[in-house]
Amino acid sequence: MRILLINPSLHQATTGQYKEDIEKQRGVYPPLGLLYVAAALEKNKHQVKVVDIDIEGKNAEKELKRTYQELNPQMVGFYAMTWNYRQVKDMSERFKKINPRIITILGGPNVTCLTQESLELGNFDFGIRGEGEKTIIELIDKLEKKNNLEFEQIPGLVFKKNNQVVINPIRPLIENLDTIPFPARHLVPSKKYFDVFSRQKHFATIIATRGCPFNCIFCDRKNRMGKNWRVRSPKNIAQEIKETINQYGIREFMFFDDNLIVDKKWGLDLCKKLKPLNIIWECRNRVDLLDEKILETMKKSGCYRIRLGFESGDNRILKVLKKGITVEQSLECAQLCKKAGIEIYGYFMIGAPTETPQTIEKTINLALKIDPSFAIFSKTILIPGSELFDYGVSTGQIDNNYWKRFLEDKETNGAPSLSSKELPEELIAKYVKKADRKFYFRIGFILKKLLAIKSFGHLISQARIGFALLFK
Repeated sequence: MRILLINPSLHQATTGQYKEDIEKQRGVYPPLGLLYVAAALEKNKHQVKVVDIDIEGKNAEKELKRTYQELNPQMVGFYAMTWNYRQVKDMSERFKKINPRIITILGGPNVTCLTQESLELGNFDFGIRGEGEKTIIELIDKLEKKNNLEFEQIPGLVFKKNNQVVINPIRPLIENLDTIPFPARHLVPSKKYFDVFSRQKHFATIIATRGCPFNCIFCDRKNRMGKNWRVRSPKNIAQEIKETINQYGIREFMFFDDNLIVDKKWGLDLCKKLKPLNIIWECRNRVDLLDEKILETMKKSGCYRIRLGFESGDNRILKVLKKGITVEQSLECAQLCKKAGIEIYGYFMIGAPTETPQTIEKTINLALKIDPSFAIFSKTILIPGSELFDYGVSTGQIDNNYWKRFLEDKETNGAPSLSSKELPEELIAKYVKKADRKFYFRIGFILKKLLAIKSFGHLISQARIGFALLFK
């Protein structure tokens, strides 16, 4: 089958707190989810093209039209988050008008978390919940009469029957991740992707694990990839990195996992495989999963930055968020990172349940005390599929149908947060601005960043991000 996969614009598809032109300056990452699906399709002898709207920029419409005419696809697949669902819905309608027989399929977080609404509101023939590599193959085999399955027998599939949305049970998670083919990077312009914070001109993202065993109430990822932390073998990961180096000359990698190292033995084995590759890399991790030994080993294998979710400077708030860490652990981890010579990128949240102006000040002070290389302060957002959203509904701070109305374009705020008499939503937004300015307006911080500038272009990009943080 001829299949076109489309990655819609993801600018403003996370918090909606930045203007679109600033989002473009922050970077564009490869659509790994789609590229994994594309690789599975190619492995099964299907003809696949991928169009990434953001990386094509102003030429996106032209590239989409060219690719469509060249491929003449029988199926068009879309990746959608809640924030760009309306864009994907409109695109699907356009394809249906061009060719009513074309099969449209929806994947990604939105259809997994807001399944019924996704197919009710959009002209999609099918949806896939959770991991898509196996589901899409079984679906196409069914459409091409290569298996005897009924649509109802395909786990993870969502479809319409007699104008009703049918939601099949979720597919069991893929246990052996080494069996999944490497993402089909050759289908996108890999050297065009960038991150404003990266050290080299070209970089690549990579996923080494799937799933998250933790219980943070503000996150929805466990609903999509499960609570079981599953890993690829270090040998398999190293092989993908070698292929990326050989094909594209890229030597900087961002591990896009929620938490790269949960098991330290596996982490040490991974570092052992990475060290001879002569790369630099960064990752995301929890503060309570790192110690002096693993950090030193990570540094020696090329790790130069870790993105850490400190979230709050108040232990009571951390308990409310079910983060499972303490302020003391955050401070200790930061100290160990600096001792190992690893840069810190810190995430902080403002507006958690029972938050007060006093606990917010503690969070700002924690950020100043840790003094990471970069700090992101954001509102605690009630995202669909999260426990925090359910809490907001139960306390009457958000309507249960809020995100459905957002998909219908009846709500415009893509970053709703809790709002109480003591801490209304408008005040939360003001505290986020205050935190940014208090952190980034320090003379010492500014001088340190100026001394680290590598080129005039780097100076301009860093300045733009600085203005975004200060005036978002």
